[in-house]
Amino acid sequence: MDHPRPWLRYLDAKDLDDKAQLAGMAVTGGDGEQLGKVDGFIIDESTARPYHVVVDAGGWFTHKRFLLPVGHVGVEGDRLVADVGKDRVTRFPGFDKDEFEKLSTEDVKRMNAQLATACCAEGVTIIETAWDTGDHYRSPEWWQASYYRPAVGGRR
Repeated sequence: MDHPRPWLRYLDAKDLDDKAQLAGMAVTGGDGEQLGKVDGFIIDESTARPYHVVVDAGGWFTHKRFLLPVGHVGVEGDRLVADVGKDRVTRFPGFDKDEFEKLSTEDVKRMNAQLATACCAEGVTIIETAWDTGDHYRSPEWWQASYYRPAVGGRR
């Protein structure tokens, strides 16, 4: 089955340009609690635009990894700070990078709805174009397109 959004891919934070310095960066909630560390990103491969931060939550979360929509994340010093707290993050669905490649259109819609309901105001309406519109996925000011250079001819 083809991925419903084939331009999206998981990018390990270690594969970013060295100047990015995001791999392993601490991620905290708006309440100051540790949420985890930056594991990677879900990006639009053609534009290098991120849509999610993939957070490795370690042992406190039911799932080891979860997606945090980039519209909810800012940089403060040497950490990423989410405008959602740990109480909301516990409602986020888990993330498996191998399974991500196999998601159907319905799976992606369901994932978007779960994320929006968990992190945004109650009663938020998810529409078909929610993937790339609105505050949930707004392009972050702290991200530079040069952080990601696609492989050309088998090399980076």
